[in-house]
Amino acid sequence: MTFEDRSDHSQSQSHGSAASPFIADLGVMLIGAQSDEPAIAYAETLAASFGAHLDCHYLNHIPIPILATAPGSAVLSAEFARQAEEAGDTVAAGLRQRLERLGVPWELRRSDGTLGELRSAVMRQSGLVDLVVQSQKSVTQATDMSLFEAVLFDARAPILLVPDDAADAKAPATVLVAFRDTPECARAIAAALPFLERADLAILASVAEDGSAEERGIEPMNDMARHLARHGVTVELRELPGWTDPAEGLLAEAKAVGADLLVAGAYGHSRLREYLLGGVTRNLVRSAGLPMLMAH
Repeated sequence: MTFEDRSDHSQSQSHGSAASPFIADLGVMLIGAQSDEPAIAYAETLAASFGAHLDCHYLNHIPIPILATAPGSAVLSAEFARQAEEAGDTVAAGLRQRLERLGVPWELRRSDGTLGELRSAVMRQSGLVDLVVQSQKSVTQATDMSLFEAVLFDARAPILLVPDDAADAKAPATVLVAFRDTPECARAIAAALPFLERADLAILASVAEDGSAEERGIEPMNDMARHLARHGVTVELRELPGWTDPAEGLLAEAKAVGADLLVAGAYGHSRLREYLLGGVTRNLVRSAGLPMLMAH
């Protein structure tokens, strides 16, 4: 159903228009591979739409020798670093040539280091932008997801993953929100407000887990829909039947309604400072065929 807030809030609307959420800085995480292209192209589309600046960050990984404490390892480490930095020079030059073709303001930062050092750089940079953009493939094809998780779990920054076939997509007109009554979901929706306010339609979709909302005697989606309506967002509420894999159900619904963007909370837990994505989050990251904005 479509939700409309019928209360008298004309005064709050006029006030809210001046303080409407916007995006001024987009951080684009780059690994120096062809898989970066969807993120660059989609970020340019968003930057043109919002009048935003692209803060591109090239992450050049310097590997550590397997036997880091063996005799001669210091020399080997220095050689690894020299080779990686030289290769990084070539990649950075290519990235700069690509970025010079953009029609929006941009800058290119570069960090060279081990995964731990790059994680620290990602955490710092994520706090200086409104939204991080990265290609889906650069995350799913990485040997681990530590840099992606550094954005979500350490920096607590929202991130937008872009699949290959979304590089030339327009700013989203239909947004599907994977709704759960959790702080993670609320933070993802807050981060997505600039998109939701510009979209033609936002669909709050909840996958039934413990019975319907009416059976539980709560209506959390109605409360969120009312909040979004006060931001001028046109909202529909949908409760999806239970799926063995909720991610599969959400992606099927996104395809059915022709969604241009999926918004979801990111779930996981920590173990000895190693963050592990929850099952649904992991499946969405690996399988989403549309841009997806996540926050923890």
